[in-house]
Amino acid sequence: MGSRRHAAGRPSKAPQPPAYVDGWQLGTPDLVLEMPQAFPVPAAGDDIYRNFVIPTNVAEDKWIRAIELKPSARPVMHHSLFFSDATGGARAMDGKDGLPGFPGFGSVFTVGDPLSALNGGLGGWVPGTTPAFLPDGIALPLPKNSDFLLQTHFHPNGVAQMEKTTIGLYFGPKPAREMTQVQAPAFFGIRANIDIPAGEPGYKVRGAYTLPADVDAVGVWAHAHYLAKEAKLTATLPTGEVRILLWIRNWDFNWQDQYLFKDLVSLPRGTRLDGELIYDNSADNYRNPNSPPKRVKWGEQSTDEMGSLLLNVVPKNAADIGVLRNSTIAYVLTPVPLVGTKPLFVSSGLVDAASGQAGAITPGKIVVLYGSNLGAASLAVGGVTAGKLDKLAGSTQVMFDDVPAPILYASKDQVAAIVPYAIDGRTGTQVKVKNGTQISDPVPMPVTPAAPSIFSADLSGTGQGAILNQDFTINSENNPASRNSIVVVYATGEGQTDPGGVDGLLAAGPVYPKPKAEVQVSIGGRDAEVVYAGAAPSQVAGLMQVNVRIPAGTDSGNVPLVIRVGRVASQSGLTVAVR
Repeated sequence: MGSRRHAAGRPSKAPQPPAYVDGWQLGTPDLVLEMPQAFPVPAAGDDIYRNFVIPTNVAEDKWIRAIELKPSARPVMHHSLFFSDATGGARAMDGKDGLPGFPGFGSVFTVGDPLSALNGGLGGWVPGTTPAFLPDGIALPLPKNSDFLLQTHFHPNGVAQMEKTTIGLYFGPKPAREMTQVQAPAFFGIRANIDIPAGEPGYKVRGAYTLPADVDAVGVWAHAHYLAKEAKLTATLPTGEVRILLWIRNWDFNWQDQYLFKDLVSLPRGTRLDGELIYDNSADNYRNPNSPPKRVKWGEQSTDEMGSLLLNVVPKNAADIGVLRNSTIAYVLTPVPLVGTKPLFVSSGLVDAASGQAGAITPGKIVVLYGSNLGAASLAVGGVTAGKLDKLAGSTQVMFDDVPAPILYASKDQVAAIVPYAIDGRTGTQVKVKNGTQISDPVPMPVTPAAPSIFSADLSGTGQGAILNQDFTINSENNPASRNSIVVVYATGEGQTDPGGVDGLLAAGPVYPKPKAEVQVSIGGRDAEVVYAGAAPSQVAGLMQVNVRIPAGTDSGNVPLVIRVGRVASQSGLTVAVR
C-alpha cells in the first residue's frame, strides 16, 4: 500500500468477515426478479451505464424493507442503483438499440418519477454491500404494476462477461413515514468543482446542507472512486453540538457499504450536515488507476472521480417529506462557487499537535491545521505581547466560534494554534481560518472536556516521549532514567484549569494553573507517583508539564507511558527509557 499502509489493529476488535452463502443472505425473498436477458459486457472500452427494466407484476402497492442483489459478473460491476417506474416510460425505451435495457447515466432521471430518483430511489448496491433490513416501521414504496429499474455501471476488465442480475425483494407493512435521502456534497459532488491535479496527495472537497425539517436518521454511507482516501459526515445541531455520523479514515472502493444506525438518530431542523472527502492523486496511491498520475475531474467513468456522503432520513412529521425532497432538489441545482484563494481545510486536517491524530478537541489543546491558503507563503511566527501569545501571525487568524485563538506559527499550508478556553462546557465548535480578508467555510469539531496527549521526541506522536530526566538531560534509549527518579513529561489537552485558563498566557507563577480533573500516570503498566501536573513554567497556557516518579519495579528499556486526565487516556505507543 505504499505510504498509505496501516498497521493491523487488535484482532479481538476486528469485525467478523462477511459470510457469503450460496442462497439468499436475508432468507427467502418475497419476490425474486431477474433480468429478462443477459447483457454482454465487452472486454475493453469505456465504462458503460445501462438501465435494465424488469417487470414486477405486483397487483397492489408494496413496501420494500430490503433488497438483495446477486450479480453474475461481479468483477465488472462498479455499482447498481435501484428505482421504480409506474409510468411505462422506461419500458418504452427498453431494447431500442438492439440490446437489453437502454443507455445513459442521466436517462433514468427522465423517466418515471425523477424527483424520487434524485432523492435516492430504492437504494443501490456497490462492492462490499451487505444486505440488511431497514428498521421496523421504515420501508420504500413499490407501486402496483410498476417496473423495477436497475441502473448498472460496468467497468470492462479485459475479459468479456455476460451479466444477468437477480434481485430479491423483501416486503413489509406500509410505514407511517416515508424515507428520503440527503447528500453532502449534492448528488455525488456533481457541483463540487472536483478537479484534482496530477500528483496532489491531499485534495479536499467539502459540502454543507442544512435540514429544513426535524428528521430521524436511518443510515449513512459514502461513495467515491479510486482516488478517495477519506470520507466524513458530521452534524452540527442548533445547540452547537457536533456529532460525527460517519468517518471512513482509509477509503477502499471495493469495501463500500451502508451503515444502519443501531437506533434512529434524531436531528432537529436547522442541523447542518458537513460532508468532507480527501483524495490522493499521487503515485504513492497504489489504487490510482493512472500511472503516471494525471489530472482527474468529476465524471461518470471509474477513472473519473465523484464523491458524496449520503444520509437516509425520515421526517419526524410525515407531512414534511415534500419539504425535504424539494429542499434537496434545490441543493442539487445551487451552483457552488470555486474556492479560489479562500483558506480551505477539513476537520481531519485539524490534528492534535502532540499525537498528530484528528478527533475531538478540548479547551487549551495545542492543535495544527493542515490545508491550503491558510497563510502567507513565508513562515510567520506568533509574537508575545504583555506576557501573552498573539492571536495573529502574519495575516492569519484562527477562530473557534468566532473567538480568536493564540497562534504559534502560520504558513501557506499549516497553522499551529491553541484552542481558546471559551469553548469549555460546549459539545461542539465551528472553526474558521482568516487569511487577510479571506475566510474559510466553518469546519465543525466535536469538543470534549479533556483529551490528553504526550509530545514525542520526533514529533511523530509515537515512540520516545519528549521527556527530561531528573538532571534535566534529555531522556532517550542512550540516556535512560533511573528507577525512583523523577522525569518531566510534556503534554497537552488537559482541558480547563484551576485557576481558569487564560488564552495565550505565559505561565509566570507563583501560582501555576492545574487541570481541574485528576491526573494519573502509568509507566510500564504500573501506577506512578505524580509529583506535579500543571502549567509548564514560562511556557504558553495549554502546554502541560507532568513530573512523575519512575516506579521501583519498572522493567528496563523503552516502556509504555500513559497519562490520564479524569477518565481519558493519552495516545498509545509513547515510551520512556528506563534503566
